[in-house]
Amino acid sequence: MTAVFEAAAKDNTKCRVDMALIQKSLPVLLKYRNSDTEQQLHALQELKALIVTLDHPPNLLRIFFDCVYDGDVISEDAFYKFGTSKDQAEQLGKGVALKSITAFFTWLREAEQEAEDN
Repeated sequence: MTAVFEAAAKDNTKCRVDMALIQKSLPVLLKYRNSDTEQQLHALQELKALIVTLDHPPNLLRIFFDCVYDGDVISEDAFYKFGTSKDQAEQLGKGVALKSITAFFTWLREAEQEAEDN
């Protein structure tokens, strides 16, 4: 997953992403959807680590999270586990990463609440 998203981050200073590359790679990435939540969590942690390596380009993690959510690659449970994980090995850059995806988690919770209301 990291290799695909690193290659797709064309110009990370301007948050340009090669969406066609990601779309073309979806069949490979979908193997995560068929895996357990822990493997999906690990994939999200790897995306966060990539963002840290790239020095936290604005909105890039949000774009990546939207891609794996919209592509049905990562489950909602894995996203929630990522947001609440206290794993000490994964704390580097996590605060900045979580701040950059606050709107994503707000949207996710609101969508879940709306689905429950219907």
